[in-house]
Formats: sequence, C-alpha cells, structure tokens
Amino acid sequence: MQAAVRWFVVVLCIALAGCGRAVDGTPAPAARGAASGALIQPAQLVELLTPSSSLSLAPGGPLSELDMEAVLFAGADPAECHGVVGYGRYPLFPSSYTGREARTQRDNAKNQHQLLEVSATYPSDFNAARFLDSVRKTVSGCQHPVTAWDDNERRMTVDPTPLIPGSPDVARWATNLSGHQWICDFAVIAKADVVSQIVTCSPDRTIDIQPLVTKRLKEIQELLNSTA
Repeated sequence: MQAAVRWFVVVLCIALAGCGRAVDGTPAPAARGAASGALIQPAQLVELLTPSSSLSLAPGGPLSELDMEAVLFAGADPAECHGVVGYGRYPLFPSSYTGREARTQRDNAKNQHQLLEVSATYPSDFNAARFLDSVRKTVSGCQHPVTAWDDNERRMTVDPTPLIPGSPDVARWATNLSGHQWICDFAVIAKADVVSQIVTCSPDRTIDIQPLVTKRLKEIQELLNSTA
C-alpha cells in the first residue's frame, strides 16, 4: 500500500512539473532556464573582460593591464553628462549591482591605445531595455560641449557625438577632446541581468570597437545559455 502511495506521489509531481522536495526527502533540483530566467552570476563576470595582452595594435606591444579606472575624467559639468564623457567610477551604472569586475589596458605605442572595460550583474528584476533607454536619453541630452576634469582638477572640453545606430542591446557613441586628436568610442551593452561597458581611446582611432561589441554580445549570450 505504501509503495502504491509513493508511486502516486511521484507521478503527481511529474504531472505538475515538479515538487518542492523529492519524494525521498532530498531537495529537488532548482528549476532553470526560461521559466525562472537565466542569470549570469558575479563569479562569471571575469569572462566578460578582454584577457590582458590578447589584443595588439602596435608591433611587439600588446595591450597590458594597468590601473586606469580614474584616468577618463572624475567629474563633469553638467553632472548628468559625466557618464557620457567619463569612465572611472561608472556613473552610468545603477548602484544596485550584485557583482562588478573591471579591467583597463594600454600599450606603450607613441600614439597610445587604451581599452577600458567593466561588467556588472544585477538582481533578477533588472530591466535591461529600460536601462538602455535611460542611457540613450542621457547621451541625447548631452549633445553639447561638456567640461570634464581629472583627479588633479585639470579641466578639458569634451564633445560627445550623437548615438550610433546598432543592436537594440547596445548604446553607442563617441567623444572628441577639443583641441586634440584624442577620440574615445563608448559602448554600453545590457542584456538579461548584466551591463557591460567598453571604451576604446586613441589619437588615431585605431581600435575598432564594433568587433569587441559583437564578441561581448556573443559571450553574454553563451553565458546565459550555459545557465539555462
């Protein structure tokens, strides 16, 4: 009789797509995939950063890791344009992140190349599309010269460009440093629970940011698939 009841419970659990605990008393595997929403975990964020010395733009001089998180402007006027022209302290990123990883790289070429990256994860209720809409609105509202300064209070004028059309998961634009050749390309990617920013800077715009963006989108999707 007990065996029959046990079998009935097992069949019922299967029919109802799972029970909170297995019949033998051990925890049932947590549901994953589309039903629960695949999430990227904070420990996986390092996979969304370009490995040090893997990218080379000058002969014999690959980009190598160096702490430059505060190099691209510590503040701006107007303040709401800080995230449009600056990288350090991540002013565009919501503060509710559950994990964050950053890596900054440069080479020693005469016309130095810089690659600045940061990725962060957010709670399951994070709305990636709404966040990107807010980024686009901010960039569109800063289409004018912006005064920016570094940690030493040296002030410069930065000119943001309009948004560059592309993937719905990406907001892209660029900035020019007034009176200089220096150009930075910005890309903010948001998908599921993760935000990833890539900034490439150089006097000659040697780094093509689009392949980096395409690769990052692919890496995010692969991580989401691995948790589904």
